[in-house]
Amino acid sequence: LAAIAACQSETSSPPFRLVIESSNSTLNGTVLGACHEGAAIEGLCSTSILVTDDPVPATTFHYNVSSSANNDTDTQGSLHYTLVTANFNVTSTMGFSFDPSSNLAIPIISPGGNSATFVSFDSCGALYISDGIDDTTDPPGRDYPGKKLENWYICTTYWSYTYTTLAWKVGTPDVPPQNPTCQKVRVKRVFN
Repeated sequence: LAAIAACQSETSSPPFRLVIESSNSTLNGTVLGACHEGAAIEGLCSTSILVTDDPVPATTFHYNVSSSANNDTDTQGSLHYTLVTANFNVTSTMGFSFDPSSNLAIPIISPGGNSATFVSFDSCGALYISDGIDDTTDPPGRDYPGKKLENWYICTTYWSYTYTTLAWKVGTPDVPPQNPTCQKVRVKRVFN
């Protein structure tokens, strides 16, 4: 059992920031930051902090993958953030929050890892999710090796508060978000 547990341990990346690439010059080159959504719960908010600015705790993230992976390029893993408080630190994991009335999922960072949404980074640092099932055909089936989907948008969203946050457009990329505030972006990892 110890050997199995050792094979399932996670390796954490060096710290990095999530940088927005956008045709909107106000967003382009800015970094995402953790923003308060509840008790030790954060969203991924748009900020005015530039990638050229010094890193701060609210804009610093880590990526965890299985220790059996040789590197983390194109490897599924989980996005982590450490909430720093006066008395203790809380390690949290990003997972999607879905509302059945919307075609957007909101990335929410919360303690623990039970509700992680697995993501990947390509060789250029772009954040993506691999599709696993293709249900655009009859019959639906596995989509192997899967497409690298980058359905990322910056939108005005509501979870516990109204913020401008990163959002994921659920489903095929050719159908736009129903939220009229959404702007298409690319998210890239830049190490601190």
